[in-house]
Amino acid sequence: MTHFTMLVRASALYDLVLTSAFAIPIVAGFKIDLLRSIHVALSLSGDFPTFTAMHLLFLNLLGSVVIVWSVLRIRRPEPLYGFYDGLCRLMFSSAMGFALFAGNGSAIIWAFLIPEMCWGVVQLLGYVRLRSTMAQA
Repeated sequence: MTHFTMLVRASALYDLVLTSAFAIPIVAGFKIDLLRSIHVALSLSGDFPTFTAMHLLFLNLLGSVVIVWSVLRIRRPEPLYGFYDGLCRLMFSSAMGFALFAGNGSAIIWAFLIPEMCWGVVQLLGYVRLRSTMAQA
């Protein structure tokens, strides 16, 4: 297993641990309440809107997709999956950035945005480096 495939697997494990709670409706509600409590306790900037059943539906759907994608990358940490995961993370990061700066989202988003951007950049750069090494061989 190459260093890059270990990186792909590690990012998948990170996602699985962080996202699993969002795929289960009751647990997701508790996690959202915890995030709201942190937002309030730290007097963070931005809005943390009231969470509704419609929010929960989309959160559960997204959490389910991320779990399946994570399990795939754990079982088969292929470089191409790392590349696509890196792209997806940058798209997620863009949405988070938009929520922070244009949508007045809670500053708690930073706790998700920074690791998301880091995983995305590391995987994309790792893929480019791997492809470059393979082309030279």
